Amino acid sequence: MNKLFLADFHGLSVAEVYNHIIDDYGFNNDVRGYEILIAYESVGDCGCDSTSFFLLRKDDNLYEVHCSHCSCDGFESQFEPELTNIEYLKSKHFYFHTGGYDYSSEENKNEVNSFISSLAN
Repeated sequence: MNKLFLADFHGLSVAEVYNHIIDDYGFNNDVRGYEILIAYESVGDCGCDSTSFFLLRKDDNLYEVHCSHCSCDGFESQFEPELTNIEYLKSKHFYFHTGGYDYSSEENKNEVNSFISSLAN
């Protein structure tokens, strides 16, 4: 299965993204037990106005993770996979925030939506 790594994750390997989640998010559970389908992170200047989004799969279930980062606090302790489904992800109710310094935010949103649509096929 293809993976979609966007913004600050663009060009990283799967191992590098796993290590980043462990180091920067402080996720102590077995993150490698999840397959990373989408990894998006945009960190702005001084860490402010930063966001991330992950779509994960484990045991044929989908999980989403949304995190934010300000100048005071980082992403630590926010990585909490929440059960989701393809119907919700394709609905008008699904949305993920892009970081304020992501100058390709519309393109990244389109790529995420296209990737999610391809999962339903």
